Amino acid sequence: MKIALAGNPNSGKTTLYNLLTGKQERVANWAGVTVDVRQAELKECYAKGITIVDLPGAYSIKPYTSEESITSEFVKKESPNVIINVIDSTNLARSLFFTTQLLELGIPIVVALNKSDLASSITEINVQELEKELKCPVIPIVATKREGLDSLITRSLEVKNIKQENPFSHLQQVLDNEKDKMRYEVINKIVKKVETRKVKQFDTTLEDKLDKYLTNPFIGIGLFIILMALIFYLSINTVGAYIAEFLVGIIENFQAYVSEVLTNVGVNDFLNALLTDGIIGGVGSVVGFIPLIMVLMFCLVLLEDSGFLARLAMIFDPLFKKIGLSGKSIIPMIVGYGCSIPGIMSTRTIKDERQKRMTTLLTPFVPCGAKVPIIALFVTAFFPNYSLLFPFTYLIAFMVIIIVGLFLKKVTGADMSKNYFLMELPEYRLPSLKRAFIKMLDTGKEFIIRAGTIIIVCNTIIFLMSAFDFNLNLVQDAVDSSILAKVATPLAFLLIPLGIGIWQLTAATITG
Repeated sequence: MKIALAGNPNSGKTTLYNLLTGKQERVANWAGVTVDVRQAELKECYAKGITIVDLPGAYSIKPYTSEESITSEFVKKESPNVIINVIDSTNLARSLFFTTQLLELGIPIVVALNKSDLASSITEINVQELEKELKCPVIPIVATKREGLDSLITRSLEVKNIKQENPFSHLQQVLDNEKDKMRYEVINKIVKKVETRKVKQFDTTLEDKLDKYLTNPFIGIGLFIILMALIFYLSINTVGAYIAEFLVGIIENFQAYVSEVLTNVGVNDFLNALLTDGIIGGVGSVVGFIPLIMVLMFCLVLLEDSGFLARLAMIFDPLFKKIGLSGKSIIPMIVGYGCSIPGIMSTRTIKDERQKRMTTLLTPFVPCGAKVPIIALFVTAFFPNYSLLFPFTYLIAFMVIIIVGLFLKKVTGADMSKNYFLMELPEYRLPSLKRAFIKMLDTGKEFIIRAGTIIIVCNTIIFLMSAFDFNLNLVQDAVDSSILAKVATPLAFLLIPLGIGIWQLTAATITG
């Protein structure tokens, strides 16, 4: 049996998916984080033999973006046994547009009325009346608090073999250009019947007051710079650095201990050096970077979870328009802080093909998680007394993005195209320490498995290349005759314009 989760962006689908399957997929406060279909087995505590599918967020079954195209094709071609339509109950009218389209497919639907706790303070929804209007089960849930999940799965299993009745069959006889207009009229009638607003639409809420200041370009960008400087200070200068120093100290003590033991038992000096300097030393170099990256990611997830990063898209929109982009382009770049690959993948949310390609070209200029250790190493090695140069590199990167963006704008003719920006701002919320901690552990694990293994293996290979010549004779102190020297020397002339045309630095550049 296959159950698909479908709904608008920011409705809570991926949070629900994580709870039902035990997975830890990325959850963020902007559209486009789910850029492909994810599926996993439902936890056995609910039922056995059921696959849960998390579909990308969509506002309509008629494809407008690539995410909606994926969702539309899956629903129509794969025909899941049941669709759980996740609705943001704080914005019922907008959510029901997609719901009415799903009901026309004939697939059993269960509506999950998510964020019921938030909605209760601003609106009152008559669930029984809504069920009558939609002719399908409606289950209030609070995914973040695990409330209502048992009832949701139970009702989904009950309707799996029942053909869904379409309460809007009269819309099928209407031409497409009139259908959407009539659909909105039907939805408005339903909302008037089932919803009683406690907070009037034009009342100023606390979020409105916060947005008044945080979406101001000077305040918003200034706050962002301050927060990022604080995050870098914690991850590179204090917390991350202290943890790294402690762990490296343990590795160095272990390295010295192993070297002493091997010397005492008469192990060959070369094997001793290979094990202690090549392998254990390689482990030490990896361990020195892990805390910096993990603390950085922990802080970034907290900032993202708060809802503030999504506001940056709106703040940066006027600036990005000048280089032929829109505010949505800042989202892949923010995602790129963690890794450029998901940052580039998230450009799928940009509907304009030219803007999408430009954003894809510019996103790798953002210093990602893989570049952080390199930047930290260079700053520590060459500017030990100027730690503020680390966040300054991000400012340089942003300036490069602007300059290259202006160049691409002229080359591609992006300045001749109209540029529109439409984005939903999520509600502010307290960041989840648990989610940030889990993401931090995942980041550390990914670095150890993917980057760490490469660093240790390459460190060992470089050690061997510097220890032997091409006849496999130990060179000992005559390193200039080593394999590494012979390979790097012919390429050293390439670095002469930089003033470092010697084989040692050439070898370091190649291995880097």
